[in-house]
Order: sequence, then structure tokens, then C-alpha cells
Amino acid sequence: MKSLETIQKTFRVFQILAKVFMILSFVWAGLSALGLLCGIVWYSGGTVVGANQELLHTLTETNGLNQLIAVLMVDTIAALTDGILLAFAYRYFKTEQAVGTPFTHEGADQIRRLGVRAIVLPLVTVILIAVVYAMFGMPQGAGSDWSNISSVSTGIVLILASIIFRYGADLEKKTAASAFPALFWRTAPSPG
Repeated sequence: MKSLETIQKTFRVFQILAKVFMILSFVWAGLSALGLLCGIVWYSGGTVVGANQELLHTLTETNGLNQLIAVLMVDTIAALTDGILLAFAYRYFKTEQAVGTPFTHEGADQIRRLGVRAIVLPLVTVILIAVVYAMFGMPQGAGSDWSNISSVSTGIVLILASIIFRYGADLEKKTAASAFPALFWRTAPSPG
């Protein structure tokens, strides 16, 4: 059972990392949204108490308010997507730690859904980012490179892991079922 202990410790580390990065993603999304609101206020001619417009331009490396709003909107969308995916991952690791093994049917289903979400949510994010860029007349290369190959690869690996975990759950169930009759026959009184 040493290997199961190693798996549990490893999953515990991933649970902690998922929680930390989830919190950081949501904080980044909040800060980006706050900057976005300030940008909208400045764009409409208002002022924000205690905020310097030039500082925000410097932090976002933009050339104008339209670009500033677009960049901050894109950052907010991307950070929210990352935070949501990390929240699902954290939930899986928390459930796995409570059960004590990754080899359960429920855990396999949960990790398969996480794999599908790891493929779909970033694709939706890229579409939303393209819409934002088009709305503000920015070229696609104006922001970061939004390649999805890593998220698709991660999703595929998670789906494959769910198949392996389901197989492990089936083996555990089969082992438990075959051990039960042997235990039952040893303890049952002999007829006579």
C-alpha cells in the first residue's frame, strides 16, 4: 500500500497547488475587472479617485483607452476561465482525498468531466477573446498568443486518466467481490 500513500501525498500537493492558483486566478480576474471599470470610467470622461490613468496605461502596455479596455477584458475572461478550471480540479482533488483512492467510478467520472472542460472552456475563451478583439478593432496578435494545444492535450490526458481510474475501480470492485465469498465460506458454520 506504499504506492497508494504516494498517490495520496501527490494528490494532496496538487490539491494545495490547485487551490493557490485558483485563488490567484480569481484575484487577477478581480483586479483586471477593476481596471476595466476604471478604463470605462476614463473612456466616458470621468475620473477615478486615487487612480492615475497613465499608471494604468503603463501597467497594461496599451496605446489608448480602447486597447486598454480590450486588454483588460481579455485578461478578465482568461483569468476567470483559469480560475473556474482550477476550481473543478480542486474539487476533484478534495473528493479524492476524502475517499482515499483515485480508483472510484465517481472520481473517474469527475476527472473525465474535468478533461472535457479543459478542452471546451479554453476554446470558448479563445472565441470570446476574438470577439473582444474584433469589437475594439484590434489585430489578433495585439494580445498574447492564445494557442489551445496545451489545454486540448491536458484534456485528452485527463480523459485517458479517467479511463485508467475507472479500470482500477473495476479491478478493486472485482477483487472485493472475489474476496467476499472466500471470507464468507471460511466463517460460515459447516452443515451438520
